[in-house]
Amino acid sequence: MSKAQQQRRNQFKAARLEIVAQLYKRGYSIRAIRAEVMRRLDLATYSTQTVHKDVQTLLKEWRESRLEDIDDALQLELTRIDDTVQELWEQWEKSKEDYTKTQRKRKGAPARNANQDNNSGDNSGDNSGDKGGIRTFSIEEKTQQVIMLGNPAYIAEIRQQLAERRKLLGLYAAEKRNITEEVTVHRSPCDMSVEELEAEIKALKLSE
Repeated sequence: MSKAQQQRRNQFKAARLEIVAQLYKRGYSIRAIRAEVMRRLDLATYSTQTVHKDVQTLLKEWRESRLEDIDDALQLELTRIDDTVQELWEQWEKSKEDYTKTQRKRKGAPARNANQDNNSGDNSGDNSGDKGGIRTFSIEEKTQQVIMLGNPAYIAEIRQQLAERRKLLGLYAAEKRNITEEVTVHRSPCDMSVEELEAEIKALKLSE
């Protein structure tokens, strides 16, 4: 095989893997991936065994991009979240783009029909451009610059997706609460010393 042929083969495989990755992350089955890839690339044959190998190749690449070894299902969910967050950021940036809003207002009057024009003998008007029985005299156009500050709904969704991602990675430490129950034993004043009685009275006054 020549170098050019090998290059074309690698490019074709990369294009195929890109489609497989997209479909697999969307939950397509192996058979559904096979059918869709054959349709998009106009392939005469594409075995389910090759599909499985392609999926395993993608999973290996995704795992190697992480610092820790995690199972395939978790890696798939993380990749889905990453893609979602990337798209949300893109939509957030678009929601901050200003744009020009144009409004057009037509001024006119009801146009007379052809029979009325013939009967009146007035052929000076040209109604060929009128629609809906309205003759337009003028069109007013008004433009307005709309300043966009961004849709906060995208940021809220990004936060939710990232929180879910941290949960999958186990970055949230389990909350541990040490509950200490304080038991107060009330003693009879007869059993208290003078110093204890004075301290008790002082504490009661401070609590009022």
